[in-house]
Amino acid sequence: MLFFFTMLLLNNPASGQTDWYDPLRVDFPVIEGRFMDKKDYFRLPSELQLVVRKEVWELSKNSAGLSLGFLTDATEIQVKYTVKGNHQMPHMAATGVSGVDLFVRESKEEWNWARGVYNFGDTIQYIFRIDPNPTIEKEFKLYLPLYNEVEYLSMGVRKGHTFEFIEKNSKAPIVVYGTSIAQGACASRPAMAWTTILQQAVGMPLVNLGFSGNGLLEKELIDWISKKESSLIILDCLPNFVPGKGISDDEVRARIQYAARKLRTGNPKVPVLFTAHAGYSDQYVDQSRRDLVTKLNTILLEELDKLWEQGVHGIHHLSSQAIGLDQFDFVDGTHPTDGGMLKYAKANQNKILEVYKEKRK
Repeated sequence: MLFFFTMLLLNNPASGQTDWYDPLRVDFPVIEGRFMDKKDYFRLPSELQLVVRKEVWELSKNSAGLSLGFLTDATEIQVKYTVKGNHQMPHMAATGVSGVDLFVRESKEEWNWARGVYNFGDTIQYIFRIDPNPTIEKEFKLYLPLYNEVEYLSMGVRKGHTFEFIEKNSKAPIVVYGTSIAQGACASRPAMAWTTILQQAVGMPLVNLGFSGNGLLEKELIDWISKKESSLIILDCLPNFVPGKGISDDEVRARIQYAARKLRTGNPKVPVLFTAHAGYSDQYVDQSRRDLVTKLNTILLEELDKLWEQGVHGIHHLSSQAIGLDQFDFVDGTHPTDGGMLKYAKANQNKILEVYKEKRK
């Protein structure tokens, strides 16, 4: 009965009584979570298409970390959109791969999550009902899918209600360059990705440059990041340096050194935080996985020690112990659950507070 009601509700909206708004058809930038302003939902600018590897470029079309803000006094908000890829993966729910998340607040108070009724068809549809103080205009933030390419998106409110997109926050963002875990695997919803939890906790813009299987500290991306205005840079790439990538230990060391020096040269006042490999849930029964984690974390610390000894300032380290994942924090042995994501976010938040305290000394 509930399923039938949900389908009836979604497939028979009062579209003739609804005003629809396209965030790409306004004359100011709306999409947050990226450096450039484009009429699409990609994370990298078009000038990088022929610079980065094809795999990275294709993953940059996933809208992980992108969001948009708006104001409305409506009590019902509809979102309809289409995506290019499959709605879900074997180890990750459709609501995380292809879903959206909505938050609301009044008068700059704390953000509150809004539950949506959804239908995943050729066009994905969400309906959100907002109850308290229906006559007061509220601020909303919509987070876009983590693992899919949004082709088209439109937002609707009943006629007679106000609706206005908010111009994107222009403050220097935190930048996270990393792996599938940074991109959001395997959060159940977009806002459960650790990067989004962190963004909300610190109240700063954040650019998510997580590329599933392809967070490899590559020169092309490091060079590009070094030219951008940012407030802090997090490099969380160690989990992608697996044997199948064909990258030697010496090359891993070289990439750590290059990233640290290039980013500190390009942004001498911006802290750079290197994150250790947080581990696997099965590493205590799989010797090869345990050895890989130990090796990569040892390499990272050895290279950071060299940098510190040579007087390179502003380089920081987040340990696997600080993240503190255990066997109950993983979906498939590699990617965190929502609980694991919360631990990841909290560890980064604590480290960021520590870094800024050091900067003020």
